[in-house]
Amino acid sequence: MRPVPDRFFAAVRALTVDEPAKQRLITAYVEHLETLHPDDIPESIRPRFESLRKAMNSVPPTERETAVQVSVRKMSPADAGRYTLSIIMMFAELVRVKNSGERLNSSDGPKTGAFARTGNDIRVPTFLARS
Repeated sequence: MRPVPDRFFAAVRALTVDEPAKQRLITAYVEHLETLHPDDIPESIRPRFESLRKAMNSVPPTERETAVQVSVRKMSPADAGRYTLSIIMMFAELVRVKNSGERLNSSDGPKTGAFARTGNDIRVPTFLARS
């Protein structure tokens, strides 16, 4: 089994292909995230992941479509966009945690702000700033 950060990276890549937005969301979730067990998910993103899992399985399957396909099809474009952004933000959190030296399964590590300032006083996401 691939590490959780690698699976989120693959999901983010699936969100960038040239397909309709809802199809990208289905592909990203089904091919890379659906089989993740909640205990495999770091505590820092577990609530967001559980929210995603619940939304992706909110409608029962039909004879022709899986629960994920039906659930996403019934989402508004805004909701589909919100869950797409959620996947990206979870990946960003995994990168931030990895680069900060925090343990992935601990919420006790050092906390940093969402943005840092570079030498030219430019604000960048903390996970992208170099110490």
